[in-house]
Amino acid sequence: MAKTAVASPRSEAISAPRRFTRDEYLRMAEADILSEDDPVELIHGQIVEMSPENTPHRAAIIKINRVLVEALDADQYAVQPQSTLPLDEHNVPEPDLAVLRGTPDDLMDGELPAALVVEVADTSLERDRSVKQGLYAQAGIPVYWIVNLEARELEVYSDPSDERYREHRTLDESDAVAIPVESAGSLVVSELFPATD
Repeated sequence: MAKTAVASPRSEAISAPRRFTRDEYLRMAEADILSEDDPVELIHGQIVEMSPENTPHRAAIIKINRVLVEALDADQYAVQPQSTLPLDEHNVPEPDLAVLRGTPDDLMDGELPAALVVEVADTSLERDRSVKQGLYAQAGIPVYWIVNLEARELEVYSDPSDERYREHRTLDESDAVAIPVESAGSLVVSELFPATD
């Protein structure tokens, strides 16, 4: 009679990935285990490598940052480009931009709520639509934008639920979009994209 191999509890434990907490992840950065040059973020407790940036991606971030800074009241909102956004115990993504309610000095007293998160997407589009959308919706971030560089469209997600946003609109370059904070007005979607030849 053939013997059936039975996995020991030890071998099962070895096969499970180690989930890191937000505090452990941030301590790794403080201890220089992870440096500012490491393109990583904490997603569902795992340290995940981010997609490399190309020139259109960088140009779009610079343009969006400028548009948002000019539109917002600096006494009430801060635009945070490409920095950690702690969401919960196991998720610390690094969105391309986040509009925070408060000033940079207010961060010294604790995390600020995000009014808007922006991801600029080319190779990361599917991940931004699935994994990132789920994270931001679960965290209750009111509005999430994906700046789709390939299609030159803005995807606007709003009304967060437990796993997804209930509302989704896709706007082209000629459309206007409201900046989702008080008295910020609107902008033309084309202002978010780098110029083309």
